[in-house]
Amino acid sequence: MTDTKVLASFPSGEFAAFSTAKMSYFLPMRADMTRSEIEQFFGEDAKFVALTPMPTVELHLPDTKVQIAHPGDIIAHFINGKYKVISEEYYNKNFNAPIVDKDDHGMI
Repeated sequence: MTDTKVLASFPSGEFAAFSTAKMSYFLPMRADMTRSEIEQFFGEDAKFVALTPMPTVELHLPDTKVQIAHPGDIIAHFINGKYKVISEEYYNKNFNAPIVDKDDHGMI
């Protein structure tokens, strides 16, 4: 079920700590994602998830904005039951980029 090419580039470091602490679970998006994998990852929430031919995965969860995952993105499922599509840009900005102020100066 796992694609070693995708998992080889799967973020490590701070990101791995989330998974190790059982704070969240991750599904790396691939171009050949199957409905079975969607159902296994989302469980009862799978009925709110569409697998489209682009290929993308669309999350239409109740009381949330639609989220779309593309190959190369990661879908995070947090312990509180919420989901977040994490793109490479989002990951780099929020997990790897230095913390800066409004003027783009590094913060201490």
